[in-house]
Amino acid sequence: MKYKQQFKNMPIDTSWTYEEDREWFIKKCSNLAYGEDTIERGYSMEEVIERLKVFSEFSLKWEEHSGEESC
Repeated sequence: MKYKQQFKNMPIDTSWTYEEDREWFIKKCSNLAYGEDTIERGYSMEEVIERLKVFSEFSLKWEEHSGEESC
C-alpha cells in the first residue's frame, strides 16, 4: 500500500510507510476485535471493522449513560 498524503502541511507518522509497521498495526487491531490470532482463525477484515464499530458504539453509549449517573 502506498499512502498518498492528502494534506501536504500535516505531518505523517513514518510508521504508515513501513510495511512491517502496518502489518503490526493490522494484527493488533484485529486482535482487539476477536482476541489472539484473529487473522489465523479466519476472520475477515470486514468482520474486524464491524466488531470494532460495535465496541466503539457501545463505549459511547456507556460513557453517555455513566455521565447521567454522576449528575
